Amino acid sequence: MKIISWEKTLGIVLPGAARPRFVRDVATAMHLLAELWPVTYGRAYQRALAFCARALEGRMSAARARLAFIAAAREARVEVVA
Repeated sequence: MKIISWEKTLGIVLPGAARPRFVRDVATAMHLLAELWPVTYGRAYQRALAFCARALEGRMSAARARLAFIAAAREARVEVVA
């Protein structure tokens, strides 16, 4: 899979985690959303999945995918620390 890095690393704390996970690229964000996300429904969640997929396909900027990922974190009450 193509690595599309974000300009700034993002830290999140998933429920039950002792420490933050650091997300540096779109592929990692997509993996977290698809495999480890605590809430797999909602408008921001669906949008983040779609935006990450588009960024991986080269049809959207990594910056827009990052913003959608942050919105999904807020929707799921996942703490954003960086």
